Amino acid sequence: MTDEQPAWPTEHIALDAASRWVAAACGREAGAPQILQIKRWGVTARFGSVVLKASFTPLFPQVTEVHALLESIVPAGGPRLIASEMVDGQLWTLFEHIPGATAEQVGTPAALEATARELARVQAAVARLDLARLPACDVRRVPGALLEDDLSDQPAELVQWLRDAQPSLQRDADALAELPLSLDHPDVNSSNAILLDDGRAILLDWEEATAGCPLFSLDRLLDEAHGLSAVERVRDVYLDTLGAGGLEQVERALRLVPLRRAQENRAYARALGWSRPHTRLTTRLLELARRRSTHGALNTWLSDLLAG
Repeated sequence: MTDEQPAWPTEHIALDAASRWVAAACGREAGAPQILQIKRWGVTARFGSVVLKASFTPLFPQVTEVHALLESIVPAGGPRLIASEMVDGQLWTLFEHIPGATAEQVGTPAALEATARELARVQAAVARLDLARLPACDVRRVPGALLEDDLSDQPAELVQWLRDAQPSLQRDADALAELPLSLDHPDVNSSNAILLDDGRAILLDWEEATAGCPLFSLDRLLDEAHGLSAVERVRDVYLDTLGAGGLEQVERALRLVPLRRAQENRAYARALGWSRPHTRLTTRLLELARRRSTHGALNTWLSDLLAG
């Protein structure tokens, strides 16, 4: 175990240039950064009271539009976006730092309930706004979208199942299309939720959101709730707050969301220039969709499949 920070990715971004940009945006000198996360496509670092996200390959150019929506609701639905700029082909964004423990650090069902309540509150408020400037996913296209991709890297029996299941999956999609369009945040999990002193949570990483079926955002959170035997509690808090949909719609969404996430992840991998478009993850997500269609949506979880 070590407390050493990872090295700043100077091969992608000069630290002095990042520090000057942060200082200009904040109107004051930027201190030494605390690196929060480094991935092949970007770095996230805290400079005192602000957080810089530098995406070496900009995957989410909708960040400004998403945060404009979040800031228009009361209370605001995410950290304040301070600045956003394309710099030498990279997307640099600066957010206020939200202090507090994450729901993951708290580790209780109540923390997941607070996360679900905030997710639904934001989605219910945003559903009343104009989402026309965001990338959109028509839920009715989800069942067949993967079949339009080159799935030669996937097991033939899973691809055949997807073809055979199209009528049933399309019925799910058509039913979900009746729900109000809202933000679909693909990475709602306990590490992306900060618990505030008043008991409310605030969600992070909204820049990945698109306009789509709001119930898709519930999947990862319910997966974590499964580990705490709290699926029904978290689901019910979410539905009560959202004020739209019900148990049947959640089941339908959970059957479809693995297909949507597989499509997204393959697109991200290609945008990053990877030679393999998330082949293993796609297989697990197809298997998840098949098992949920066969055994029930609340009886199969991606975390179990990835652990196997």
